Amino acid sequence: MPLADAIKALYGALRMARFDADGMQFFDQTPTGFWRSFFAAVVVSPLYLGLVLVRYDLAGYTATPMARYLTVEIVAYIIAWVAFPVVMDRVVQIIDRDRHYIRFIVAYNWSSVLQNAVYLPVILFGTIGVMTADNANGIAFVALIWVLVYSWFVTRTALDVKAPMAAVIVLVDLMLSVVVNSLADSMI
Repeated sequence: MPLADAIKALYGALRMARFDADGMQFFDQTPTGFWRSFFAAVVVSPLYLGLVLVRYDLAGYTATPMARYLTVEIVAYIIAWVAFPVVMDRVVQIIDRDRHYIRFIVAYNWSSVLQNAVYLPVILFGTIGVMTADNANGIAFVALIWVLVYSWFVTRTALDVKAPMAAVIVLVDLMLSVVVNSLADSMI
């Protein structure tokens, strides 16, 4: 993925985070841009891996062999990045928005970088004790609300749907994440 394209997409995600619908113009909304948008998972992965490694030692997973723990977490990470686009492939057909599928997934993937850049450090700092549990939980709650509202805006804008439909799609994404994480935790 060309660095200039990634920077342009991240700028678009930043504009969308400021609730500026014109941020959509910075995303490559072609089939090539669709596949390249999954590079966002690579951008997020170091922060996620750091959290996974810290959680292994500090969150009581040491009874599980490290290789098994990492394998489950890495597979869950990949599934989490793929499952929602697969589900949305069908949803956009049902709601008659399949013409917007590519631009939605591109915006969704790149916006995930900013979401994780806000949310994961809070969880990491709470896990390692930089913040008290109460402070970390409070900030994580505020960050989660922002992530949900941001996701709602991206969904509403990219799919060109009404607010309630965007909310339902964000809830589907949230529930899918909970299922993937619960399955991963049950395998550790």
